[in-house]
Amino acid sequence: MHRSRASYAGRGGGMIALLLGGTGLFLAGMWMMTDGLKLAAGKALESLLRSATGAPWRGVLAGIAVTAIVQSSSAVTVATIGFVNAGLLSLAQSIWVIFGTNIGTTMTGWLVATLGFKLDIVGLALPLLGAGMVVRVAAGSRGRLSGLGQAIAGFGAFFLGIGFLQQAFGDVAVPAALSGLAETPLTGIPIFLLVGIALTILTQSSSAAMAIVLTSSAGAGLPLFLGAAAVIGTNIGTTSTAAFAALSATPPARRVAAAHIAFNCLTACAALILLYPLLHLARLLAADVSGEAAGAADIALILAVFHTLFNCLGLVLIWPLTGGLVQWLERRFVNAEERIGRPEFLDPTLRPVPQLALRGVLLETARLSSITHSLSLDCFAEPVRSPAELEVRLSGSLVLGRAIRSFIEQMNKEAMPEAVSSAIPDVIRGVQHLEEAARLAVAAVPGLQAKDDDPEIGQMRRTVIAALQATHLGPDAEPVADPDAAVNEVETSYQLLKASLLAQASRPGADLEAVERRLLQIQQMRRCAMAVWKARQRLGRWLDPLCTDVRA
Repeated sequence: MHRSRASYAGRGGGMIALLLGGTGLFLAGMWMMTDGLKLAAGKALESLLRSATGAPWRGVLAGIAVTAIVQSSSAVTVATIGFVNAGLLSLAQSIWVIFGTNIGTTMTGWLVATLGFKLDIVGLALPLLGAGMVVRVAAGSRGRLSGLGQAIAGFGAFFLGIGFLQQAFGDVAVPAALSGLAETPLTGIPIFLLVGIALTILTQSSSAAMAIVLTSSAGAGLPLFLGAAAVIGTNIGTTSTAAFAALSATPPARRVAAAHIAFNCLTACAALILLYPLLHLARLLAADVSGEAAGAADIALILAVFHTLFNCLGLVLIWPLTGGLVQWLERRFVNAEERIGRPEFLDPTLRPVPQLALRGVLLETARLSSITHSLSLDCFAEPVRSPAELEVRLSGSLVLGRAIRSFIEQMNKEAMPEAVSSAIPDVIRGVQHLEEAARLAVAAVPGLQAKDDDPEIGQMRRTVIAALQATHLGPDAEPVADPDAAVNEVETSYQLLKASLLAQASRPGADLEAVERRLLQIQQMRRCAMAVWKARQRLGRWLDPLCTDVRA
C-alpha cells in the first residue's frame, strides 16, 4: 500500500515537473522567436502594419500576416496601439488589424497539432536550438543575422517545450470526475471554459495555454467538446492582457483594447452556441488535412481547426457591426487633450460642396485660434498655470491643427472653385503660425517660473499679452483699431531689453547664465507675438467676416 502511494506520488510529481518545465520552455521559445523575428525582419513588419489603411481586408491581412510571423498577438497589439497613439493609424484601421491578429494567433495551434504531433520532437528541437545559438553567437553585432539565430533557437525551445508537455500528459488517464463531466455538458463546458481562461491568465500567453490544452486533450484522451470549451476559454483569457494594459493606458489604447475584448467575447459566444456544428465541421476538415479519418491521435488537429473556424466566424459576425463599434468607442475614454483636439466643424459630408467645406475649415481654424490664444495668455499670465496642464492643452491644439490639415488634404483631391482654392494656402500657413505660437508660449513657461524674474521681464510679459489680445482672431476677439501698433510695441520692448541684457553681460562678474536665460525668455515671447501676428495676416481676410457673422 505504501509503495503504491509512493509510486503514485512520484508519477504525480514528475507530471507537475514536466508540465512546469514544458510550459517554461514553450514560453521562453515564444519570447525568443518573437524578439528574434522582429529583429531579423527589421522595419518590414512595422511597414506592413502601417500599410493597413484603406480597405478593411488589408488591415485584417496585415494583422494575420504579422501575428503569424512573430507568433505573438500581444506584440502586434502593442505595436498597433503605438501606431494609434502616434497618429499613424486611425481607430478604425487599428481595429481591423486587431481582428486579424486573433486569426493569426491560431497559427500556434497548427504548429503544435501538425509538427508537434507528427515529428520526432527531440530530433527536431535540439538541432534547431543548437544551430540557432551558433548563428546567434557567430552573428556578433549584425543585428538581423543575430535575430535570425535567436528565432531559430526559439523554435527549438518551442518544440522542446511541446515534447515535455506531451510526456506530462502521455500516460495520464482522464480522472473519473472529468469523465463524469463528459456526460453532463451543461456543467462540463462552463468548467472547461473557465479552465482555458485561467490557464491563459496564469501564463499570460494564449499560445502557451493552447499548447497545454491541445497536448492534454490528445495525451489524456479528453472528450473533444470539453477540449473545445477550453480552447474557447483561451480566446477569452487572452483579453486579460489587453484589459490589464488598458487600466493605465492612453484613451486610444483603451479603445483598441475594448475592441479586442468585444471581438473575442462575441467570438466566444458564437463558438459556444454553435459548438457541436463547428466541431463536426472541424472533424471533417481535419480528416481532409490529415488524409485519413480523424481519430483520437488527431484530436489536437481537430481543435486547431476548430480554433481557426470560430475566429473566422467571429470576423464574419463583427464585420457589419464594426462601424457602429468604432463610433461608440470614439465617444468613450475621452481625456482633456482629445476634447480639445476633436474637430467640431470638420464634417466629411461637407466635402462634396467646397464652399461648405471651406466654411467648416474656417470655423475650426477660428476655434483653434481661440484655443491657442487662451493657452498663450495662461502661459504669460501671473501666476503661471501648471506646466502639465499647459502641455496637455498644447498637445490638444496640435492634434486639432493636424485634423484641419488632413481635412484640407481630402478637399484637395477634388476640383475646387477659385474662391475656395485661394483660401487654402492662407489657412494652412495660418494654422502653422498658431501652432508655433502655442509651442513658443509653453516653451517659455519654465523660464517665467524662475524666481529671479525681474521688472523688465514682467513689463515684457505685459506688452506681449497686450499684443496677443490685439492680434487675436476668433468669435471671442475684441475689435482693435491698430493691431500692428501692439506688435511694434513688442519689438521695441524686445530690442531695448535685449540691449540692456547684453550690456549687463559685458560687466565684470556678470552672471552670463542668467543673462542667456533672460535673452531666451524674451526671444520666445517676441516670437510668440510675431507668430500670432503672422497668423492674423494670413487669416484675417477669411476669418474676420466669418467671426462677425458668428457673433451676430
